[in-house]
Amino acid sequence: MAKRKKRPWLDASVVRNARARDGEKARERRERERAFREKCPERFVEEEKERESERERDARARDGDFKASTSGRGGRRNDREGADGRRKGHRGDGSPDDSFSTDPRTFPTHATFQTREGLSNDAVEWRRSRVEAVTKDIAMCARHKQLRRACRAFVQLIEDGMVPSPYTYASLLNAYVNTGSMDGAEALMERMSEVGCAPNVVAYTTMLKGYMLVADVDAAWRLLEGMKHPVAPDIRAVNTYIRVCVRCGSLTMARRAFERVRDWDIVPDETTHRLMGRLLAQGLRCDELKSLIKSVKKNEHLRWTVDPSFGHCQFWCAGKCERGANCRFYHDPSIEQVDASARETDVNDMLAHLYVNHAHATAMSGDVKQCFKSLAKAAESFAQDDDGNAAGLKDRDERAELFRQTSRDELKREMKRIKAFAERLKNGEQKAPNLDEHFARSLIFSSQILQPPERGSTSSEEEVGAVREHLYSALKDTMGMSDSERKVKRAIRKVISEDGTIRFDRMFSHRLKKDERELNLEVAAGNGDWAVAQAATDDSSDWISLELRHDRVYSIFSRAVFSGASNFAAMGGDAAYVMRRYIAPGSVSNVFVNFPEPPHHSGDAAADNSLALLNKEFFRDIHAGLKEKGGLVIFSDNHRYMQSLARMLAGMDLFSSRDADVTSREPAELYETIDGVRLYQGIPGPLAGHRVHEQSYFDRFWENGRHVDRYFLSFVSGQAFGVQEPTSNRVKTGCAQMTERAMQIAPGDVIE
Repeated sequence: MAKRKKRPWLDASVVRNARARDGEKARERRERERAFREKCPERFVEEEKERESERERDARARDGDFKASTSGRGGRRNDREGADGRRKGHRGDGSPDDSFSTDPRTFPTHATFQTREGLSNDAVEWRRSRVEAVTKDIAMCARHKQLRRACRAFVQLIEDGMVPSPYTYASLLNAYVNTGSMDGAEALMERMSEVGCAPNVVAYTTMLKGYMLVADVDAAWRLLEGMKHPVAPDIRAVNTYIRVCVRCGSLTMARRAFERVRDWDIVPDETTHRLMGRLLAQGLRCDELKSLIKSVKKNEHLRWTVDPSFGHCQFWCAGKCERGANCRFYHDPSIEQVDASARETDVNDMLAHLYVNHAHATAMSGDVKQCFKSLAKAAESFAQDDDGNAAGLKDRDERAELFRQTSRDELKREMKRIKAFAERLKNGEQKAPNLDEHFARSLIFSSQILQPPERGSTSSEEEVGAVREHLYSALKDTMGMSDSERKVKRAIRKVISEDGTIRFDRMFSHRLKKDERELNLEVAAGNGDWAVAQAATDDSSDWISLELRHDRVYSIFSRAVFSGASNFAAMGGDAAYVMRRYIAPGSVSNVFVNFPEPPHHSGDAAADNSLALLNKEFFRDIHAGLKEKGGLVIFSDNHRYMQSLARMLAGMDLFSSRDADVTSREPAELYETIDGVRLYQGIPGPLAGHRVHEQSYFDRFWENGRHVDRYFLSFVSGQAFGVQEPTSNRVKTGCAQMTERAMQIAPGDVIE
């Protein structure tokens, strides 16, 4: 039947009966599987042994019996590699996973489909159950970033004479994507076509997610544009693609997809509008953003659900339609919906985000009057939510609700920040921002994860010229800078030296002499809250926040503008590439890493993540960029991950643990010693370079999730490892109990 045709045989009772039948079929299938296992237990002996072995490995990993990552970088844009140039996993213990190839081109071939010829019904059912069980195992490996284990299960399935299903391929594809192995993911997509297993929309969306992680917007567009009937783009695929654009700051590429949604028979939803609003605000497109808000409020984007001529949606009539605005049938507004409150909350949240983005853009542009108007509209949207829709959110997933509530809290914090800035401008307490000065200190390198050059290599004259031109173009294309700002172009030319490294003395105009002021660099800086607070507290030092994701780089930039700080700058790009290529040796005083993302969350040694930043190669680059006696401080809430980092750094002979204090300026009295490295518990204080404690977004998010314990490592460069003796009487006084406590804690023990 053609699209949008009413199905007269479908009413509310039919929908309920269909759902009941689906549930009954699922129960019957589980019962058949259970009966077959009881009837033929011998067929599952090897499978049970394998699962028991997997459970034992998982248990050992959870108990802390795993080794730290030694991976480096590699690949065309995404795989980090070790010093020998080969891609490494996280095991390194001689296990079979170390030598197992994850290249899909090396996998054995299989039939296009599973034949029933010569097989009994029981045998067919067993094969189907086996494929389904392996698919679930691969999906679990994908969640835990265990690529080699997932590939091994996939290959074993084929060698056992089974035919992987499209869902099996989709699960394996997710394993490649989650570990950042996009070359392997692309090869697997090609293999699916070769064996006659056509990729479905889930596979395409998974690939788009992978391109988002590596910020490859061009590859993402080619994939999206290549989706043709019967696997055409849907709203999830479009939103995932626009997220790629947000990470790269590419408004032009996002517009291209947004203008094509009607051609693809897609209706933009709340997520689409929020993402587009973010990009328009980053580009200071205030008028376009205002037009988008008007269009959304008038429901001009809706096509079918507001037109009775398309026939009534029977799911809507039954109380809930999962397709939302992309349903091809009429949604009668007089029919009460089960999720009405949740839907209204989503709409109000979207409008609040759009208005806040508009307020942000107008404040950056100096239009205080319009800024206050947009903030008032955002407050109205929040008020409608708070008044009547909280009850409709009780049925939502707890984690999703935690994330939603944290996002709302962050948006309200952003409103306060914008309002405070606008009031300072209105009252004459702060001058209108001179964006040119801040643009001249902002260096936006590529958002892609690139393979760093050889250590010690230099840039040619042509390469340096290309870098300067890219930095200038990035400010125009992604930050809303006018094309006529020649002064900014001259400033960028001075900041990038003839060898391609950054001249920080030219970046900060108040630096009269080299090495006169401390230069502090925060990598993986998030929204920049922490570094801005440090710069405001200590104006005798210079501070830089370096972040990969462009949307966060823009947040850092706006904080620099709003604060008016002349000793703070925003940088965008892959920290591993920037440290190797653009940071001159001995030019940085301290490096700070706050709440780094662990390479995996399962605590499993078999996990692999080629996108992980903190590895030996990166720490060597940090050491090269630090001045003599320079500092490195890592701060996190993840005890297990901090232990693994301590073990890794202990074997490198580049840094030495140093005395530390907490925010109260008292000596850090709780720590454990891991191979000569002190892992402190608490929040670092001034001795560790933290001038003032400022919660970051990640700090607030995990605190909402009841993750309240904090740990930190504090190092000084240029010394062999060993626990230093206290160097002052003040520290000695508090170290007797500290040392006694350290002796009682064995490496790997949890500090209480």
